[in-house]
Amino acid sequence: MVTVLLLHGLGGDHRGLRDLADALDGVDVVVPDLPGYGASPPLTVPHTLENYAAEIERLRLSLGLDRFVLAGHSLGASISLVYAARYGSALDGLCLFNPVSEATGLTAWLGKLYYRIGSWLPSRAARFWLCSKPAVYLADAFVIVTPDKARRRWILEMDYENYRNASVPAMTEAFLSYFDTRFADLAASVDVPTLVVTGTRDGIAPVDAVTALHQGIAGSELIIEPGAGHLFPAEDPGRAADLLNAFLRRVTPTVTPNVDLG
Repeated sequence: MVTVLLLHGLGGDHRGLRDLADALDGVDVVVPDLPGYGASPPLTVPHTLENYAAEIERLRLSLGLDRFVLAGHSLGASISLVYAARYGSALDGLCLFNPVSEATGLTAWLGKLYYRIGSWLPSRAARFWLCSKPAVYLADAFVIVTPDKARRRWILEMDYENYRNASVPAMTEAFLSYFDTRFADLAASVDVPTLVVTGTRDGIAPVDAVTALHQGIAGSELIIEPGAGHLFPAEDPGRAADLLNAFLRRVTPTVTPNVDLG
């Protein structure tokens, strides 16, 4: 049985990818809480993309996985990219949903300033700055694009809880790590079948930046979803699962669609 490991984004936990995981066909799915989020304690070292990738390798070994497919969203996609470049010999495939790979431009500069301030503040003030309901509401207002009111409410309520429980150092260190990561060099080191996905309304992983990343990964496939935003796997998990299912069937021929014989 093929195993797929799914990694969530900054400030989230496994629940944000639950619907996507449930819609995958004929595979075992592992959706961990990254260190510093959900039920997972923070790392004892800085929460850089490199250290997160090393933690994923430790998880692979602890699960006894000889081969697997790695998929990630946002921060999880960036960690997945680092993992593939550093430890990719165990991978049958790599799927990057809305990968953040270009820490330039106004959005990146504002994000860096926001998280840098969070890293400077005392612990209680930093938690209010990054994790209070007003802060989460404003952050989500920037990235949520689905017109589905129930889905919007579900994402927002989940994020209120996630940010309340998340490690502030995990968030600030991970975000600031983007600016120290040479994504082009990592992309050139990836030697595994790769699917790269973003949306036309994604302001965090914009089409131009994700296209450049795709062009740096030899033989990779790029899909640009019309009207999709940065939270595409949470806002439209059915469509995200369709894309991942099709990719899995191409890279792991043993994966077949579930068939309802009822």
